[in-house]
Amino acid sequence: MDLQIALFLLADGLTNGAVYALVALSLVLIFTTTRVVNIAQGEYVTFGALTLASFVEGSIAPVVWVVAAGGFVSLVLDVRQAIINRRSAMRPIAQYALLGLLLAALTLAAWQTQSLALQMLAALALVSALGPIVYRLTVEPKPDSSIVVLVIIGVGVSMIMHPLALLLWGPDPRAVPAISDGRLPVGPMDIAYQSLFIMALSIAAAVALFAFFRFTLLGKALRAASVNREGAQYCGIPVVRAGRLSFFLAAALSAISGLMLAPLVSAHYEMGFIVGLKGFVGAAMGGLVNYPLSVIGVVIVGVLESFASFLSSSYRDAVVFALVIPIMLWRNRYAAEDLDEH
Repeated sequence: MDLQIALFLLADGLTNGAVYALVALSLVLIFTTTRVVNIAQGEYVTFGALTLASFVEGSIAPVVWVVAAGGFVSLVLDVRQAIINRRSAMRPIAQYALLGLLLAALTLAAWQTQSLALQMLAALALVSALGPIVYRLTVEPKPDSSIVVLVIIGVGVSMIMHPLALLLWGPDPRAVPAISDGRLPVGPMDIAYQSLFIMALSIAAAVALFAFFRFTLLGKALRAASVNREGAQYCGIPVVRAGRLSFFLAAALSAISGLMLAPLVSAHYEMGFIVGLKGFVGAAMGGLVNYPLSVIGVVIVGVLESFASFLSSSYRDAVVFALVIPIMLWRNRYAAEDLDEH
């Protein structure tokens, strides 16, 4: 293997790692705030890519009807809960109406425009809205469930969203234009601007999330809600909003991954499943709680995948998923040493 090929594979691996990083960060975000291992996180990648593809084709993305139906059911549940708690039902009605009008305006604008930026914004908003809806319908009714039950819920959501994407968009792949077709010469090779955008977004997201949870009051409140839900309520932290917010942000991160990945590979209903699994492998390196380690983990996953595909494409995924074993052994040893120190 000569130097030029090695550099090309390294650049390709860093691009893959940046895509997986957004999913890994969303997994860490949800786990650190709700203690939910969201197996379905990769499906938001699929929905983000296919929603953008629908707008690019000049049609209304079918995810609009999913968001509308899920939002209506969530509204009914919130109104019922407000009546039970003897609070005004007008507040959730007004909030849902405002959000619905905003999403409707974005959808119509993206449908009628040729602006890729506006289409990406509308796709991002629609898929992000799925996050709190899924949380409201699945996790929120039983927030004190065991980790095993929450994992089963995540698997169930994935088993619904995966065939739902097939039902809404069909099995045919869809092409999505890149933000830029340009390439940047770097030594003996050149790197696509689309890859640089993905890397920049991943780095910015990792830094922003780290700073958010470390330095902001809201971020600390979200972490407190995950550690002690009842104690957080006594301190005045709205734990229900904390859960919905974390699912919203996580859905947004994964949707961005889909928007960035779609121009590199055709958007299709199966694309998010493998991306989600590889993002989980990287996030596992950080124990699902450490943002920097999770980013390092997905970079390792991306680079290893790139070189493995060059040497033996048949075993590319097997080599990546085999990383779970040494990562789990390392995390187990790290946890044991931490317990001994305390």
